[in-house]
Amino acid sequence: MNNIIKLDNNYYIEKLSENSEIPINTVNICHLSLIKVLKNKNIVLKIDFEEFNIKDYKRLLKKLLIVKNVAMKINGEFGIIEKEKKIIAYAINFDENNMKHKDFISGINAIFYKTRYERYNYIYDTVCNYLDSFFYGKNLCDFKNNKCGEKRNTTSTTGCCHHFKHKALGPLSKLVLCEYLNKENYTCDAKCLPCKLFTCDYLESKGVKFKIKDILLLDVFFNPIQKYFIKYMVFTPKDKILKRLMKL
Repeated sequence: MNNIIKLDNNYYIEKLSENSEIPINTVNICHLSLIKVLKNKNIVLKIDFEEFNIKDYKRLLKKLLIVKNVAMKINGEFGIIEKEKKIIAYAINFDENNMKHKDFISGINAIFYKTRYERYNYIYDTVCNYLDSFFYGKNLCDFKNNKCGEKRNTTSTTGCCHHFKHKALGPLSKLVLCEYLNKENYTCDAKCLPCKLFTCDYLESKGVKFKIKDILLLDVFFNPIQKYFIKYMVFTPKDKILKRLMKL
């Protein structure tokens, strides 16, 4: 159904035109407050992308997360059943070709996970998949004969895809090529978000640089300490990173 955006956990957002009739108990996400939500047991949001801009995304999502958590504890419900679908929002002026619009919807999807771990897991996988798709098939690191562009005119073959064979020994251990680097197409098979976020000077000279503040899901749902570990826990398995994030 082209007018339905399916989220996880059996939630849905229905796309409407500006002239469509919207239920009375709908609350504009721009004017969302806990009081308004608590007064209506089965509330549904109105999201008109013409009423706010990108600068508002973080503020609106943070407020929705707080309101949703409190409302679910008190009312136990969010959204309405319509044609056997749990509608939590009506979206107006939504452009499915607009990446920023889709990022905002991903933020709403993250909010309606039941637990913090499930939310973090979803965000982790979503951002990893986005970064993978950005690099896939482009060979942005310009690998040639197992040398990346950063090391092309040097005698060194080690680059950012190398790590110490025995971490505990640090500099006393030799550097080896990461086992997750696909040598056929030079893509990364690791589910290590910090590794995927890292960009060397060579990539940055080509205009490729990722900042946590520019990735909505990371910027909204993690505090400064968590963001530090997301950035620097390179060559670390996903489960260990998530475990660390849950403690902070």
